[in-house]
Amino acid sequence: MSEQRTAGERRTALATVVAVVVIALVVVGLNLLDRSPAGPSREVTASPGATTIPPSPGAGGYDDPEQYAAVTAAAPDELAQAALAERPEVAPQPAGRRSRDLASAAERIAREGVSYSFTVMSFNILGSQHTVPGGSSPGYAPGRVRAQAAAGLIAAAGASIVGLQEVQADQLAVLAEASGGTADFWPGTSLGGVGIPQSVMWDNRVWRPTYTGSVTVPFVGTTRPQPIVRLQHLETGREVYVINVHNSPNDRQAERDQAVAIEVAAIRELRKDGIPVLAVGDFNERDRTFCSLTGQTDLVASNGGSNAGGSCRPPPAMRIDWIFASPDAQLSEHLADDSSRVGAITDHAVISAAVLVP
Repeated sequence: MSEQRTAGERRTALATVVAVVVIALVVVGLNLLDRSPAGPSREVTASPGATTIPPSPGAGGYDDPEQYAAVTAAAPDELAQAALAERPEVAPQPAGRRSRDLASAAERIAREGVSYSFTVMSFNILGSQHTVPGGSSPGYAPGRVRAQAAAGLIAAAGASIVGLQEVQADQLAVLAEASGGTADFWPGTSLGGVGIPQSVMWDNRVWRPTYTGSVTVPFVGTTRPQPIVRLQHLETGREVYVINVHNSPNDRQAERDQAVAIEVAAIRELRKDGIPVLAVGDFNERDRTFCSLTGQTDLVASNGGSNAGGSCRPPPAMRIDWIFASPDAQLSEHLADDSSRVGAITDHAVISAAVLVP
């Protein structure tokens, strides 16, 4: 009897062990799935004969050679429309009124409280991978140290929206910690490591996101998501789109041209929603980018220039970093900060501007 009981107990114990192992395997499998890039992975079939365009990372992520081939071969308009097809409609906006000049608009801000203003910034932070031993910029302090200084610079400027480029995971963590919980990011880590370097940062005491997305562009032989976020101004309820750009550097002109064409198409698509659009970032180009964006969309640059009557006149002082805005978001107080304080953080000027939405 005792031998039968012992055998039964052994069978019960064995069954328990097997069950535990099966549960553990299921949990591990679910965890592995959860570590895949966030966001839906979908393919959109374009018009007959067109390339199937994956607007978000597929099984191979953004390093997938097939995706690179699809993006470089696709019509920019089709790619942008596919990527932005599922954005929700803009909520009814409180009626702001256009102003003939900034002074009268500023007066109305205080009087009516519907108009609003803020500071936007484009900040190539010089990724920490460039400043490690053996990196391309070894004369700079480590990335985390520079990110702490960058957080102070952003706070001092009062920028509530910042387009970051080259930011790495360690630097992103420093920026988040330095904000004391007041900074949110898109995509941050939501699209995996490939999304971090071109994240949009905003002050969550001023803004809340109502839509997040991206368009995919070619970048140095692979592809990258260019983040798009729609932010609602908490005080007024009004919204703006922000697209943050980092295009290919150096001799990769064909990639830059394709990327700008996709970005222009995305801006046109966003403008259909009837709210302001800001395009910021490191375009790695000067007059060519200016003429493309101001000639093919209604955006203007914070540092001036014109593109009327088919004649492009870039501003006299240009960087490869830009801030553009649609006419319903008036730009002023352009600053390209290349002070010694900035020079200790990055090899780029930090571009900022005041934005008034009448």
